[in-house]
Amino acid sequence: MSLTALTATHGKLATDVNASIAGGDVGPLTTVQTTHATDLVIATMVDPPSTAKLRGWMYDGADPVLRVNAAGILAKRPGQAQADDVTTALANDPSARHLYITAVAARVCGLDWATASHLAADPRCMPERASFLAARFAEEVTNVRDAGARWCSAVMLRDLSPLLGR
Repeated sequence: MSLTALTATHGKLATDVNASIAGGDVGPLTTVQTTHATDLVIATMVDPPSTAKLRGWMYDGADPVLRVNAAGILAKRPGQAQADDVTTALANDPSARHLYITAVAARVCGLDWATASHLAADPRCMPERASFLAARFAEEVTNVRDAGARWCSAVMLRDLSPLLGR
């Protein structure tokens, strides 16, 4: 879906969340995990001071939903520095990593949230679907619009690797 179409669909919510970020209000980012599409739109709106707030929340936010939402928005901003920050945060935050991998698995593999969460916790839980899952994550590992999804997909591919070729 194009960014224009995503903005038309998610623009109001993204504008409201962006205003909250600018104002230092973490409330909207702790309520519910934002979607990939919403994050894409918010990422186009945040300015440098808001980006700095998101970076701080990604590392030091009190709630894992806040941390994963901040990471999700930053992961969709351009620039390698942002990508490095996101992958470092995810590598060192098991709670946020689990939420991010769950979201990626649900989106790219077409899984319901509970099944995606189970897969994120134990990638070996569906050995009969390992090839299908690996193919989906292999496609996502080249997602140019989401550094977090690339990293999470690579982690899942690594963990699924022993199940392939059986």
